[in-house]
Amino acid sequence: MKIKDVEERTGLSRSNVRFYEKEKLIEPSRNESNGYRDYSENDVENIKKIAYLRTLGISIEDIRSIISGKVTLQETLERQNEILNSQITDLNKAKLMCEKMLGEESISYEKLQVEQYVTELQDYWKDNQTVFKLDSVSFLYIWGSMLTWITITVLCLIIGSLSYSKLPTEIPVQWSKGVATSLVNKNWIFICPVICIIIRYLLKPFIYAKLQMNNYYGKIITEYLTNYMCFIVLSVEIFSILFTFGVVKSVVVLLFVNTAVFMGLLVVGLTKMDLRGK
Repeated sequence: MKIKDVEERTGLSRSNVRFYEKEKLIEPSRNESNGYRDYSENDVENIKKIAYLRTLGISIEDIRSIISGKVTLQETLERQNEILNSQITDLNKAKLMCEKMLGEESISYEKLQVEQYVTELQDYWKDNQTVFKLDSVSFLYIWGSMLTWITITVLCLIIGSLSYSKLPTEIPVQWSKGVATSLVNKNWIFICPVICIIIRYLLKPFIYAKLQMNNYYGKIITEYLTNYMCFIVLSVEIFSILFTFGVVKSVVVLLFVNTAVFMGLLVVGLTKMDLRGK
């Protein structure tokens, strides 16, 4: 079968099928005469199984482990069932609280008395720690915002424009032990904001697809990593200028500090969000 036939047989889009191929969940053979993918009945059944498990909230990585035999389907389903039960319990509690509040004759923020609905306030806060963990990682939201990316990109452009006239005809782009090993025309300085745009609009979707997390966390981490890479571009641009004027000599220290600080903050943020329990 060709991919058009697979679309008709499964009811799934071509992009879904291609994605499962890219993730090596299915590996159709190739037609020797024309090089086209040749899907079998087994491929179609596997595609339907994978798509169905995805609707249950099972991750691509877990599905890969099932297919490879690292874990059984039953083990994965039992774990997913526990997660869903926990989420259902939390949602039902929130639903009951909303219904209780809506049962009042009139409800407003000004008249809201929390103790009227929660008898043991401290215990209630403990039961809802997940919410407060999310509230405590504001850095991830700030660093992963569109405004941050725009700021970094504009800074790249401004720094390049202000330093352009003072730079020599050629500037270094590679260094080794404090010595420039590769020079390019100084117009290269304006490549930095272009790289930021490429990272945002071409590389970002690829990162999001590779993370294979749910939409909420995947978007946060994708934005974070995208802006982090743009920040590295900005750092390299600044280093190139400072190196040209003999102010600094080693780029390694600069990049190491950048990586240590921002990856450290990412780890802290993800730990607080308790992703392993989601």
